[in-house]
Amino acid sequence: MWIFSFLCVFFGAGVFTNTHAEEEENLSIRGQAIQSSTGYAGWEADKAIDTSPLTCTHTVPTTDNPWWRLDLLDSYYISRVDITNRPDFGPERLDGAEIRIGNSLENYGNNNPRCAVLYGVGMGQTVSVSCGDMNGRYVNIIIPGSSKMLTVCDVRVYRTKVKVFVKIKFTSSLTMSDPAESNNVLNEIKTALISRGYSVFTLTWTKLPQKAKPETKLAKSTC
Repeated sequence: MWIFSFLCVFFGAGVFTNTHAEEEENLSIRGQAIQSSTGYAGWEADKAIDTSPLTCTHTVPTTDNPWWRLDLLDSYYISRVDITNRPDFGPERLDGAEIRIGNSLENYGNNNPRCAVLYGVGMGQTVSVSCGDMNGRYVNIIIPGSSKMLTVCDVRVYRTKVKVFVKIKFTSSLTMSDPAESNNVLNEIKTALISRGYSVFTLTWTKLPQKAKPETKLAKSTC
């Protein structure tokens, strides 16, 4: 009889879990950006997600309620949004900009819940805003009002990656020292997890299979 254990994302009886947060992940680089208008060639919406703070977006000058939107292509819990202001001119133009996060495209996404309103972001300065794990697919930056223009030079949207480590310990009559047998076990468990709707997980042996120690029977004592 062999006894072995591994780590995987699984929930069931006899399972011990340990959850911890890892480094924050920038979701912007996988998203798609659009803006209400483009004022000049070379100032397109995607300039805010090219990871360079020196390339910027720009809507048509003096328009009403200019906005910029990032589609993350899926819904996430957002922990933080970093926005970098233009480094060379007009930092006050960003005053009053609202960050909105949600899953609706009503009013181009500008009706989604508000995370923050920006004021006093200096030239070339990056402001970091905590959004308290708001959930959404769309991240909007909008400046409400008439005769406005919107320029941002870098937008980074973060979520905290969380891993759940689950240790499962059980016995098997298979010859687990055989790599083929141990891999077959992992494949069977993987199939079972997929059938239950899990799509992102890793199965890894944490230690080599060990033979189970025989149970020690206590001798009965007589008085």
